[in-house]
Amino acid sequence: MKVEGDEAGVAALKALAARDKDAIKFLIQDARTNTDRRTTFKAADGATWVLRLDMASGDLVVEPPPAG
Repeated sequence: MKVEGDEAGVAALKALAARDKDAIKFLIQDARTNTDRRTTFKAADGATWVLRLDMASGDLVVEPPPAG
């Protein structure tokens, strides 16, 4: 399983993983069980990111949230 996507989002996810391994496990499980294979998380600076599970490759993709 690889983590890819927006560089700032990937850095935020890695920082979260360094602080709390259980949070990452929860996010992956949440994305895996949601019908759209996505979940959101907040970085330490308050920015919101979308974590998407790419079912074809099994990779995690970090994206900025949709505008609106």
